[in-house]
Amino acid sequence: MRRSFRIAASAVVALVAFAQTPALAQYANEFVPARLIHQGTTSAPIVGNGKVVVQVEVHPDGSHKAIKVISSTNPGDNAAAMEIAQNSTYRPAHRGTAAITAFYDFTLQFHGKSVANAANEGSGAGLPAGGSLSGAASQVASLIRAGQYAQAKSKAQTELLSAPGDESLRQMLGVAAFDSGDYTTAAQSFDKVGTIGKQFQPIAARSFARAAVDVATQDPAQSLAYAQKAVALDQSTNSKYALGQAQLANKQYSDAIATLKAVRTAAFADPKTPTTAKVAIDSALMNAYLQTNDSQDVQSIAAEIKQLDPNSTLPGRIVGTSLLKMGVDAANAKNYDQAFKDLDQAAAGGDPEVAVTAYTQAAFLVAKMDKPDYKRMQAYADKALALKPNDAQANFAEGIALTAQWASNHDDGMKKRASDALGKADQQAKAEGNEALSLQIESFVKKNLNAAPAGGAGSDS
Repeated sequence: MRRSFRIAASAVVALVAFAQTPALAQYANEFVPARLIHQGTTSAPIVGNGKVVVQVEVHPDGSHKAIKVISSTNPGDNAAAMEIAQNSTYRPAHRGTAAITAFYDFTLQFHGKSVANAANEGSGAGLPAGGSLSGAASQVASLIRAGQYAQAKSKAQTELLSAPGDESLRQMLGVAAFDSGDYTTAAQSFDKVGTIGKQFQPIAARSFARAAVDVATQDPAQSLAYAQKAVALDQSTNSKYALGQAQLANKQYSDAIATLKAVRTAAFADPKTPTTAKVAIDSALMNAYLQTNDSQDVQSIAAEIKQLDPNSTLPGRIVGTSLLKMGVDAANAKNYDQAFKDLDQAAAGGDPEVAVTAYTQAAFLVAKMDKPDYKRMQAYADKALALKPNDAQANFAEGIALTAQWASNHDDGMKKRASDALGKADQQAKAEGNEALSLQIESFVKKNLNAAPAGGAGSDS
């Protein structure tokens, strides 16, 4: 007796997560220049008064080389300036959390036979030498001044196990975590301090702001709490940008728009604001406008982003993400025509990541219908795979569509193609650590592809 092939598509569809708008890094931290940690000494004679600027190349591991004298008002001090610059220590420049090679212009002021101490520019610059710090905190401060941030963080965490009430030590942990790129730990540390010391407030504000952006998607409430603390400590556009992102994550759209518009005005008025920062701010504001169905402002901001960065796909991703959500909502309401329309529009928005998700979601939606058209399902899966051949979900959809067709035509070539697609999907799911998806793929293969068709047909699942 022939049995019709039918996929339990509802379980499959639930596994496809629509693409999220990427969490934009805190814009002021996209590029952090190299910093002086500790000024070195010289054995060369100091001739007299003058100002010498030395160019220093600082590498990602903190090693460095004094390259040349850029300018000097007293050439007799040049040799001393070069030696001091070479004997100093530096924190490397960062792009995001990655250390990079960059130049540091070290300005040295000579007075008589001595040289003034330059103001250290790392977070360790404001660290007290002692007195207000406990013994353990002072040891952590010394490690920070030496640029040993990971060791400083580990030392602080270890010491806090036996002295959890040492607030100076906890603040030092915040500084060390920030300098090592662990912004969440930095924010958590400062959040546990009763009263943050004045010298620590700038870095605490930056820690809260960065962490607010980083956790916005996963924990909106915590994001808002961190952002509010950042603004309370520092009224900069950096803190307010984080607040706008947190308000957006908490669906406080009117507040987010007001905050982000103010941030945009201030940032765009500053000639030093980098293009990446402007794009990040515009993207957040565009997302807020999208949530309030303000299509005119969405289009205006999208055009501005394209003008700032012609290669940016962020406008398409933001709009596409919204359309994906609309498509999922329509599918759940069994309004399939509208769902396919939304998903097709999302895919056409120009962002490859969104397009892969939209096409894959549409493929699984076909399988969910009362009378699935598996050739149509395959067509959607093919579009996704053309953009991302190794996508686990898209390969799974392809395998389902081919298996269903094999169940009807018994073509051995099609069965092999189905097996290949499903095998690839399973392998990729395992590589990504998605065991739930892997188990579902293997269960599908066992029930539908490896089972002998009864009367020449595929089995029910």
